[in-house]
Amino acid sequence: MPKFRNFGLLVMALLMACARGGDPAQRALSQATGRSVRPYCTRDFGRQHYSGACSVLVEPERAEGLLAKVRAQLPSGYVAFIGTVHSLADPPAQGTELVVAPGTSQFDILRVAASDAVNYDLSTEDLIRQLQTWDQQVGIDIYQASTDSIGLRLKSVPDALPEFAARVYRLCPDIVDQGLGNIEALQQQIQHQQRLDLWWD
Repeated sequence: MPKFRNFGLLVMALLMACARGGDPAQRALSQATGRSVRPYCTRDFGRQHYSGACSVLVEPERAEGLLAKVRAQLPSGYVAFIGTVHSLADPPAQGTELVVAPGTSQFDILRVAASDAVNYDLSTEDLIRQLQTWDQQVGIDIYQASTDSIGLRLKSVPDALPEFAARVYRLCPDIVDQGLGNIEALQQQIQHQQRLDLWWD
């Protein structure tokens, strides 16, 4: 419970600072991207505004590079990530979201984005628990999160690669069944790219 109370206090602090226009994280987002900052990010495939964060819209091909710039300027107590990529809002937003929000660890990214795998009966906290296990094993960097997707980089290649790939598949069958095609291709991606783009259809 204390974890969520502290997270709520961080959100309130961000909202108050954004309203005053004096939030250092908001300034970092604006300075790194040169874009006007929105006092919200989106959830539910872009259809719901969440006021516990700030965001900008950027060209998709520039999103990862700009994220690195934002993170380099971001003060402690905040997280930055790529948010909604494909908006289903009416009208849809044009561009990819870069989001800054209060957070004490990268796992707060999933809470801000409200990521889940509802079709597999996995809540946000279920996903966080699994990713925390991976983080302990190989180290991860969560760089993207939205309603049904999470992008992360692996800081090292797992020693037991086949077993790790099998765990990834159990958590996210769609990465193979609707994407890479087989477990061997997933192992190759983990070994050579050290990157996972998870999604749940």
